[in-house]
Amino acid sequence: MLSSNLGARPAPAIDTTDHASTGYWAYRLNVSPDDLAAAIDEVGPSVAAIRRHLGK
Repeated sequence: MLSSNLGARPAPAIDTTDHASTGYWAYRLNVSPDDLAAAIDEVGPSVAAIRRHLGK
């Protein structure tokens, strides 16, 4: 049974149409927005895939 107080969790994929989302993830991953965009172009918007790609 899942606990009801898990808290907010980040989305499993980055919404590339939302500037706030891309800004948040660039900050969280400590990369520039341009580097994040390049990573998304290479591996897609999955946060896990981007982390693996960036070595984070």
